Amino acid sequence: MPTGLLPRSAFYLGLDLGLRRNPSALALLEEITRPTGEFDHVHWVKKIETVLVLRDLRPIPLQTPYADLPDLLERYLRLLPERFPVRLAIDATGVGAPVVELFRRAGLRAELQPIVITGGESVARLPHAVTVPRGALLQNVRIRLECRDFRIPSNLPNLAALQDELASIGVRHNHPDDLAFALALALWSARPNPTIGERPDPLPGAPFGDNSRQRRLLQKW
Repeated sequence: MPTGLLPRSAFYLGLDLGLRRNPSALALLEEITRPTGEFDHVHWVKKIETVLVLRDLRPIPLQTPYADLPDLLERYLRLLPERFPVRLAIDATGVGAPVVELFRRAGLRAELQPIVITGGESVARLPHAVTVPRGALLQNVRIRLECRDFRIPSNLPNLAALQDELASIGVRHNHPDDLAFALALALWSARPNPTIGERPDPLPGAPFGDNSRQRRLLQKW
């Protein structure tokens, strides 16, 4: 890859839908390809790296009407550089399908990726969306947290709330999980892993329960 074109970016948004009881939530990942400043003497080229950085994580005000979300996202997208591609993964579960249609009609500057979260065991494709098991989404979060190419700034707003949600999934009934699933949707859009499926028991190293290793991992960023 010609280093003269670097750095370059791509953006991945995850939108988890809520309304009255829990808010909708938005996560923004930036995929950055850039020179490392080092030289590969074996292949005689400058080294480059591609990393995913969690740039934003925020709840949308409670009771925001679904019909207002396309305009909200349009304003949000204006903040991103126009020269880089954007993909928007939307929770299309249940009432999400009509919301996806609202986004399609809005003609946003983003590739839409509707995702239906299921209780099944495998990834599949519907005419209007991809279906992904809930457990697969959560396991994919765990995998990415263990990868060196995924970065979370230590001063990211709402990071403490995200840590709390991840630690509470599967442990605390009716605990909010909007930020966690907004991140899960964005990560699936950026780094899908369709070979993993749902299991009834917590996976070793999963980002929930009393797994102190994952909490320490999050706290280091």
